[in-house]
Amino acid sequence: MSTVFKKENFKRLCPVGLLLLLLISHPPPNQPPDNSLNTARTFESDDKIQAETDALLPLFDNMPPVAVFLKNEPVLKTGSSIETGVAYTDCAAHTRPIIFIKKDFYEKTSRKQLVNILKHELTHAWLCRRQLMAGHDALFRRKFAAVGGFGN
Repeated sequence: MSTVFKKENFKRLCPVGLLLLLLISHPPPNQPPDNSLNTARTFESDDKIQAETDALLPLFDNMPPVAVFLKNEPVLKTGSSIETGVAYTDCAAHTRPIIFIKKDFYEKTSRKQLVNILKHELTHAWLCRRQLMAGHDALFRRKFAAVGGFGN
């Protein structure tokens, strides 16, 4: 009888333990992931840019919020591949993409340019969450244009 009791306890507790393990292994939604590319780097959150980003979410089927961070140095994509633009979406965790924007761009750009960059990066995040991340292909261009984005 005690063996049955132990098995039943295990069956009930196992899903709870797995859930706790998942929660512990993922960073909070407003923190960048702690991986080898990011451990030596500093990222800043900014309430204003996060609010601008969140305000655009209805254009993307009310997708869950995407964390946005400002950084001073070039964005490392993978290995030693450096993004030379002003922003980048990290899509390593398909369910939790993260947007990085160069701080000097954020501080100097116009609101129109900032909103366009956010639309561009949110388009990547939207595709990422659907596991359709493929660069700037026709699907990207269609969605980007549909949300009012301009340029590439």
